Amino acid sequence: MFSNLKLLTFNQSFVLVVGVLFSALITFSCAEEDVLSEPEFTEIKNERSAVPTVSKTYFIKNRKSGKYIDVAGYSHSNGGKLHQWTHHGGLNQQWEIISTGGGYFRLKSKESGKSFDVAGNSTANKAYLQQWAYGGGTNQQFTFHSAGNGYYMIKARHSGKALDGTGQTANGSRIWQWTYNTSNQNQHWLFEEVGSSGGGSETPGQNLGLSMDDWKLNGFTGSPSSSTYRDDVLDATGKTFANYSDNNYFWTDGTWTYFRVYRGQPSSSGSGNPRVELRELDGGDLAAWSGSSGNNTMTWTARVDRLGKSADGGSGVTCFGQIHGDGDTVDDVIRVQFLGSPNQTSGAVKLKISGYVTEELQGGSKTYTGYSLDTEYTFKLTYNSSVVRFYVNGSQVFSQSMSGHDTSNNYFKVGDYMQSVQGASYDGSNAVVAIKNLSVTH
Repeated sequence: MFSNLKLLTFNQSFVLVVGVLFSALITFSCAEEDVLSEPEFTEIKNERSAVPTVSKTYFIKNRKSGKYIDVAGYSHSNGGKLHQWTHHGGLNQQWEIISTGGGYFRLKSKESGKSFDVAGNSTANKAYLQQWAYGGGTNQQFTFHSAGNGYYMIKARHSGKALDGTGQTANGSRIWQWTYNTSNQNQHWLFEEVGSSGGGSETPGQNLGLSMDDWKLNGFTGSPSSSTYRDDVLDATGKTFANYSDNNYFWTDGTWTYFRVYRGQPSSSGSGNPRVELRELDGGDLAAWSGSSGNNTMTWTARVDRLGKSADGGSGVTCFGQIHGDGDTVDDVIRVQFLGSPNQTSGAVKLKISGYVTEELQGGSKTYTGYSLDTEYTFKLTYNSSVVRFYVNGSQVFSQSMSGHDTSNNYFKVGDYMQSVQGASYDGSNAVVAIKNLSVTH
């Protein structure tokens, strides 16, 4: 029923034609590139699969590893490594297809503006993929060929070899070229169009089950390098949680909702640190509850995927949950953060607890070892009977009585609040926090 998929050129663009049975006959003129002997093109079974098309932007997923092509460390440099990483939706995982003429195409990073490049113009197996400013070299030009079931092979013009995920499945696994082999699933890539609903249509707010009666989103509009801080993004954009997402700051992969903030972005009048975070509401109004009564609890599952860079360049720290006071006598009641190296994306970090409960009542922030980035934890913050407590994976890590201190006018906040960057300039450094299973009770 299905014929081979063929790569065609038309006005320096391309159309991928699948020979299915249509009720109407479509006729056009085109020049056909040499067609490889390929397997029969079968029905697309992966709902997120898209046909790679000029001027559109994609996430590119390896069939063997399930990981995505990613520019290591959000690099903007020539020679920045291309490796595989868990999907987080960042611009360093987004690739625009651009025609280079003659039936060939380049893949341009939305983060850096640089293109796929086979290092050193090598024609050998195991030559790694990197990014490089586009210069017209044939080691930066590629064609796409069906591998069946919605997957494609990416063939380098200069070598005739295919991009290959090396068979490794860990985050950070490199991508190299290898002899073209249609049966090798390391060479099969899924194109998922950025901004399409793919296998699901949920927005990030729907994914978390957010209501505009219960939460407002503080964050940004505009590009990261020239953004505007919004105390209520939905109000500023005229959107709701049912129809709002932004691939720069607030998006979902269908399981996690992602929050990202950049060093050097503007902030609210009350802080020099930028944030993309949710602020608790009560019936659409600002929440303000007492910590001396009720059952005030926030539970959420989080994974911190990346730390930014502090103003002095010596560390990276981001807050992913807090209880905030009214600011008159008690400002931040408690902030829970991860502290590590600048631009860190994996490995060990410290849990850092700051705010009034430590800085005013215990003589300074407290840190705890045994934590890692790119690792899922379930957190819980409670403030009941004038005692603040913090739990990780069901175990209490911290507690502090607020007896004798102001316990009024509190609210929960959760998301991505970059710390220690006051006065820093924008340089692309950013922090990424993924969250799911958010709930609040009183």
